[in-house]
Amino acid sequence: MPTQQQLASPVPIATTASAYVAEADAIYRKIVLRIMPLILVCYFFGYLDRVNVGFAKLGMVNDLRLSEAAYGLGAGLFFIGYLLLQVPAGYLVQLYGPRKCIAASMISWGLVSMATLLTRDEASFYVLRFLLGITEAAFFPAVIAFFSVWFPSFRLSKVMSLLFLALPLGVILGGPLSGWIMDVTHGGYGLKGWQWMFLLEGLPAILLGLVSIRAIVERPDDAAWLSHDEKALVQRELAQESKDKQTSLWPALREPTLWILFATSFLYNLGNYGLVFWMPSMIKSIGGLTNFQIGVVTALPYLIAACAMQLNSIHSVKTGERLWHTAAPLNVGGAALVASVTTRDAPALSLLCLTIGISGIQCTLAMFWSLPSRVLAGTAAASGAGLVNIGAASAGFAGPAVLGVLSQLTGSMTAGVSLLAIALFAAAALIFAIPRHLMARHVVSA
Repeated sequence: MPTQQQLASPVPIATTASAYVAEADAIYRKIVLRIMPLILVCYFFGYLDRVNVGFAKLGMVNDLRLSEAAYGLGAGLFFIGYLLLQVPAGYLVQLYGPRKCIAASMISWGLVSMATLLTRDEASFYVLRFLLGITEAAFFPAVIAFFSVWFPSFRLSKVMSLLFLALPLGVILGGPLSGWIMDVTHGGYGLKGWQWMFLLEGLPAILLGLVSIRAIVERPDDAAWLSHDEKALVQRELAQESKDKQTSLWPALREPTLWILFATSFLYNLGNYGLVFWMPSMIKSIGGLTNFQIGVVTALPYLIAACAMQLNSIHSVKTGERLWHTAAPLNVGGAALVASVTTRDAPALSLLCLTIGISGIQCTLAMFWSLPSRVLAGTAAASGAGLVNIGAASAGFAGPAVLGVLSQLTGSMTAGVSLLAIALFAAAALIFAIPRHLMARHVVSA
C-alpha cells in the first residue's frame, strides 16, 4: 500500500518524456493524414508530366525524326528552365506564400504539358521542355517551405519518404497509364498516341492547382482541425529546433554543409534522372513489347524501390541512425548499375540489377531531403532548398543529355550507365563529409 508521501511524489521524468513522445507522435500522425494526401497527388502529377516524355519517345522520335542526342537534349532542357528559377522561386514563396505558389505552378505547368502535343520539330520540343521547367520550378521549394512550418527536421525523413512515393508511383502508375493511352488513342481525331498522352496527363495538374488554392492550410495556427494544445506543441518543437539554424539565405551561403548538399544532390540525381528518361528505351530493347507492356515492365523496379524507400526510412527512425541509411544505398545502387550492363545478355538478371540500383537511389532520396532543414529555417528554408535543388536540376539536364550522346557514339548504354554508377559512388563519399551532428540530431522536449 503506497504511503501519502509516495502518492505525492512527482512522476518520474522518463514517464513524462515517454508520454510527451506518444502525444507528439499522435499529433503529427494527424497532421500527416490531413496535409500529405493532396501534396502527394500534386507531386505525382508534377513528376509524371516531367518524365512522361520518356514514354512519348517511343513514338515521337520517329514521328518528328529526332535523333537520340536531340531527344536527350530536349528531355534535359526541362532542368535548365527549372534550375534558373530555383532561388528566385524561393523568394516568390516568401513573398506570396506556399499555397499560392503551389497552385500557380501547377496550373501553369499543366497548360504547358498539354501544349507539348503541338511539338513539330526539335526547336518546338526544346522550347516547350524549357517552359515546363520554368513553370514547375516553384513547386518543390514551396513544398519544402510548407513542410518547414509544420514539421521539425528530425521528423522530416519519414515525411519526405511519403512525399517521394510520388516518384516511383510516377513510374509504377504513370508508366502503364502512359503506354495504355498511347496504344488506345493513337490516331483519334488525327492525333498521335503521344499527343493524347500529353493532353490527358496535363489536365489533372490544372484541376489540382485550382483545388489547392482553397485546400492548403499554410500554418498550424490556421488549422481549425488542431486544438489549442496541439498547436502549442507543434510551435514548441519548431521553436526549440530553430535556435541554431540559419534563418536568412546570405549567411547560409557561407555554410560549407549547404554546398556539400548541393554537390551531393547533383551527383546522385545524375543516376536518378539518367535512368528515368532512358528506362523505357532500355526495356524496349528486349523486343516484342507493346507500349503498355513496356510501361508495366518499367514499373516493376520502381514498385520494389517504393517499398525499399519506406523500409529504409522507418528503420532509420527506429534506430536513430542516419549516416549509413543515407550513404550505403548509393554504394549498393552504383554496384548494381555496373552489374546491370555486364549482364545485359541475360535480360531477367539485368532487370534485377536495375531494380536494386533504382532502389538504392530512391532510398537515399527521402533521407537526403530531410537534411537541408537541419541547416536552414525561416526565410532561408525555401531559397536554400531551391539552391540545393539546382544541383538536382543540373543533373537532370546532364544525365539524359550525356546518356544520349554516349548512346549515339557507342551504340550501347554501357558507357553511360557506368558513368552514372561512378556518380553514385562519389555522392556516397560526399555524404560522409556532412557534419555528424547534423546526421544525428534528434529533438525531444517535455
